Amino acid sequence: MPSPTPRIHTRRNTRPVPPPRVPDEPGDSPAGPAAEGPPQPPYRRRVRMLVDVVDHADEVAYVTALFEERGWSVRPAGAAEAGPRSGHRAALIVEVRLHGARFGAVRTAVAELELLTRQAALGAWVRDAALVEHERARRTTYHVHRALPLGGRLRGAVARLWTWCGGADEQRAVTVPAGPDSREAAEAELTARDLGGRTFDPARHSLRVPGHSDANPPLLRTPQERRADRGWMVAGAVGIVLAAMCGLYVVGADGWWKLPPALLSTAGAVPLGRMAKETRDRSRAAQWAAGVAGTTAMAGFGALVGRDLRPGALWAALLMLALAAFTGTGVVLALRRTVFTRHATWLVPLSVPVAWSMVAWLGGQMHDAYLDRFDIRRDVVPTPALGRYLAAAEPMTVALVSALFFVAVVGWLRHFHLFRDGTNRLFAIVLATLLAVAYALTAVALGTERADDAADDAVRAVSRGAAPSGYFGLRGRLVCVRPLKPDEPVAVENGPVPTGRPVLSFGTTGEWIWLWDPARSHDEEGPEAFAVRREDVQLLPAHPPRTRRCPTA
Repeated sequence: MPSPTPRIHTRRNTRPVPPPRVPDEPGDSPAGPAAEGPPQPPYRRRVRMLVDVVDHADEVAYVTALFEERGWSVRPAGAAEAGPRSGHRAALIVEVRLHGARFGAVRTAVAELELLTRQAALGAWVRDAALVEHERARRTTYHVHRALPLGGRLRGAVARLWTWCGGADEQRAVTVPAGPDSREAAEAELTARDLGGRTFDPARHSLRVPGHSDANPPLLRTPQERRADRGWMVAGAVGIVLAAMCGLYVVGADGWWKLPPALLSTAGAVPLGRMAKETRDRSRAAQWAAGVAGTTAMAGFGALVGRDLRPGALWAALLMLALAAFTGTGVVLALRRTVFTRHATWLVPLSVPVAWSMVAWLGGQMHDAYLDRFDIRRDVVPTPALGRYLAAAEPMTVALVSALFFVAVVGWLRHFHLFRDGTNRLFAIVLATLLAVAYALTAVALGTERADDAADDAVRAVSRGAAPSGYFGLRGRLVCVRPLKPDEPVAVENGPVPTGRPVLSFGTTGEWIWLWDPARSHDEEGPEAFAVRREDVQLLPAHPPRTRRCPTA
């Protein structure tokens, strides 16, 4: 009997994940225990569940097909895994693979499976669930180099430095599993073959490990050991920052007040010594000595920086750096494995002209808002195109950072399985649309506010008799208007023409030039700007402008 057609819409863009080919225990390998052990499974969150299904062939086949279509591996449970068998139920082992933190992984996997069973009205129930974790497979790369003669002390130091920099490399490298026997394994690999015609001779060659690599990392078997190792790493990083800050305060303190920050700078010495691969297997005294050397160096760096930098500025820089790290990591967590990254090849080229036109439009609106304070239209004033883009850069950047911070929060929620993606794509599309609209409105509001503030500053400067500062290509100049023919009337719009006091000019693109009269800014009813023909008047710089008077002809 053919399997029934699916009763709900399922994702079609995910190929089923085959059942694990490698068992959990090395001794359970079908091919028998190998000398090197079985390969490590993928390092990501895997939740293994024991699911009871109604013991009917059609129902079991339908449940298996539906789970595999979601990308979950399904197999019948063994006798030891199923436990006491209940009547009329078949036991299946379902493995759900997730990305993100271990916190909440079991809850999220069980919730996804139960949601699918409710939507499809399946006769399946989760009896047991557990998080399966494996240690990350670590590998080390050895580089082959010529064994240089050491000779004297100076010559040996130069030879070791040259070897450490890679100057003596033979351009051959081998990668083996990390561990205490990794060097012997690398030599065995190199002597087993002459790859590329480069023969490894132990008498003439030697092996080196790059400084960033670790040939014998600690074997962390349990999740508790891995969490403790991460805790020591975080403590070491905090100790480095603390040492730099203490050095900064040592410079600013006086007398005996220099002693407390100097002593506090060594607080991260032990975690720093445990982090270093050269001292992690040594005694606690050696670790503390190495850590003190590192924290002292960071404290000295902080003291050098503290000569020209106040502590408040450094704290602000650290806060901005932490905020940037939070936002950048959160954005990556929010966008990876989504429709945006899968279709980035056409979304990015399509968004570039849209964003470019929006920048030009917003810059023009900011110029309009700035000139509107002077009752002058933008089309009668020369506005460079580059100025429009520069004017819109600041508000769009601030709005972009705000939007990215919101996306970062969603990304961290997604990483800790507090935001379930993939269950409601319509919600994700609506959220992305609202975010884009909010970004555009925020950019426009900020741009208009910045333009109004700049215009108010220019008005205050002109009221004091000073020339205003430029605004992204718009530069006002205080000028005096002198008619070329004093005995004849001057063609003017919104007249009369003030000739005894300076007025503000932004230039012109046509035959008429618009000028702003500061004396009319107190008149709420009449226009503040007037226009005259360029061939009828002569514009002279107001010298000095603070006198607020123009010389008579």
